Amino acid sequence: MDTLLVDVHTVEQLGEDWIQAIIGKDFGHIMALCHLDVKSTLLLPKRIDQLENSADLTGKVEDWFSEYDFIKKEYSRVAMVGEKLGIFYRFRCMESGGTDMIEQQLYCTIREGRIEQLRLICSGFQPDRASIDAPVADVLNTSPANLPSSSQTPPHADALLEFNADGQAGSTCAMLTPYIKSKLVGLSSGQVLEVHVNDISAKEDIEAWSRLSGNILLKMDQKADQGLIIYILKK
Repeated sequence: MDTLLVDVHTVEQLGEDWIQAIIGKDFGHIMALCHLDVKSTLLLPKRIDQLENSADLTGKVEDWFSEYDFIKKEYSRVAMVGEKLGIFYRFRCMESGGTDMIEQQLYCTIREGRIEQLRLICSGFQPDRASIDAPVADVLNTSPANLPSSSQTPPHADALLEFNADGQAGSTCAMLTPYIKSKLVGLSSGQVLEVHVNDISAKEDIEAWSRLSGNILLKMDQKADQGLIIYILKK
């Protein structure tokens, strides 16, 4: 038992930290959870990779997940399996080009609070045709003239922001996204902000800001008064 921490809860917290680090794309934290000379065996769909240090392991995890705009946890489980730490998670990984699902199962040997050996089984990234109310790609490719007043049930919103451009030239571009950013500070990852703005020209600003910030533009509807209702999922 000298390879394990005495406090099982502390060991299991390491597993939760691994999951949260991937969701937050905090790859430096992945490295910090491992010994520098961690030995890893990765059972991938088409090959087996053997890695000899934390830098290579962290680089592999970063290669897998860094390009996605948002990573949502569908399910996870962290528990001791005898003397090893078992970590399982299923993620929905989203970007403008579509959504992928992935499952990974890890079995880790722990020494002095860090991962010393790791065996990972990976499902590979599998395309997921389902979307969250409206595909992100469809929203990004919709022109202002054809914005729908959707009959679909809108996403559940956790907060509301109403913005009035007051007819001032450039005010929407200069002020709306900072207001959105400040409102998102009070939300947790995965929560949705509903934005009402009375300027249809805000569409392109919001699309560009979402791509740059990593927050997900779930849905955008045109109102009868030429305004917009926008739903943004916090990364």
